[in-house]
Amino acid sequence: MGKEVGRYLFYTFTLSWIFWGGLVILTQFNLLKFGTALSIILHILGGVAPAITEIWLKKKYSSKEEFNSFISNIKNYRHPLAWYLFTVGLAFIACFLPTLWGGASMENPLYLALINLPIMIIGGGLEEIGWRGYLQPTLQKKWSSFTSTLIVGIIWAIWHLPLWFIVGSNQMSMNFLWFTVIALALSFLMTVIYLTTKSIFLCIIFHALINSFWVVYIPDTNVLSALFTLLFALVIFTAFEFYRKKNITKAQHFFHG
Repeated sequence: MGKEVGRYLFYTFTLSWIFWGGLVILTQFNLLKFGTALSIILHILGGVAPAITEIWLKKKYSSKEEFNSFISNIKNYRHPLAWYLFTVGLAFIACFLPTLWGGASMENPLYLALINLPIMIIGGGLEEIGWRGYLQPTLQKKWSSFTSTLIVGIIWAIWHLPLWFIVGSNQMSMNFLWFTVIALALSFLMTVIYLTTKSIFLCIIFHALINSFWVVYIPDTNVLSALFTLLFALVIFTAFEFYRKKNITKAQHFFHG
């Protein structure tokens, strides 16, 4: 497993950081303005690397059945309405909550989140094919869901690091520690979604929704505010883990009883 995870991370980071690193050099030396067509293409290519890497590795190292099953999970939008309401609700609460303690402010109408959603699927959501679709469940074969989520969250935050050096990017005005704490909070919420639904598709939607709601509820990148969001995520995660384990124990008693 270690070798497999190492291979995935090596290719993901290399691919992303080549595209983003190129963008850092071009913008730092004023050879390219962020926001131009080429800069957007390089930015997106770096962002979809976790998905491209995992699909390529899956095709190369898995059986045809495993690969087809993985792809159908990504594309499968047929889920109970309750799961969709849960995914949308969780994303909304995670972005809205900080407005209650001054950690975010509503600066745009809510419908803007809906308009932005398709763009954010490409500009963020597709990453989940790699992070939650592969890395989280693979790490959980060895570690608990809590430890696995912590590892994925930290890796996910570090992977974004080059964006802080791209002149003109949103990240330049963000506190990286705030972002790391938020990445951990969102990782715990996405673990809840993934373990409850086993759906990569819904994780993609959740990630895209977070990015979309952030266009409406602009975060004040304050570390204390992020810690409150992390606390909220941990409460949700703990409640779901308790419920999930209780159901597993019930099922075991039923089969062995």
